[in-house]
Amino acid sequence: MNKPAYLLLSFCFILLIACQSDNKKTSANNSTPKDRLESLRKSPGNNLNISALRSQALSILDYRIKEDGEPYAIVEAGCWEYEFVFKGEMSKPGDHAGEWIDFKPDFTYQYGLYNEVQGSGRYHYSLDKTQILMVDNDESIKPQEWTAKNSGDVMILVGTSTYQDNATQMKLQRRVTCPQN
Repeated sequence: MNKPAYLLLSFCFILLIACQSDNKKTSANNSTPKDRLESLRKSPGNNLNISALRSQALSILDYRIKEDGEPYAIVEAGCWEYEFVFKGEMSKPGDHAGEWIDFKPDFTYQYGLYNEVQGSGRYHYSLDKTQILMVDNDESIKPQEWTAKNSGDVMILVGTSTYQDNATQMKLQRRVTCPQN
């Protein structure tokens, strides 16, 4: 087995074990999707101005799309449903049921909960770096950058330090269509 596949399998195994633990602590992971969306509006730990971060991220995004304007099916095929989020502690099974993100071939994305679209933005996925840069259309939300670990219909997003998302990891499952209730 090659090293990236072994690392991905190891991470998934650790995720599985962590999710099965009987953790009694309360967490922001148990908040509603709107609460989690609101937490994205908070400026990062070093109190940089969100508009300055957005301006920088939009310049980088435009450059990356100009230099590598190829949409990749590895992220844009289907719709991604959140299964687990680790941010200080692991979310419980079902905490993120119905939450989704849909990356489009025109470098836009939408996200929501079941039938409700809660927001949208622009993104770029770099196949060479396996990174996704995301800039929300809501100007009060800071940009995000993730290293993507893909294995078939599973994607693990690991936050980078660029916009201080490095304490967050997420597991997403590809769906043919976005969840409906």
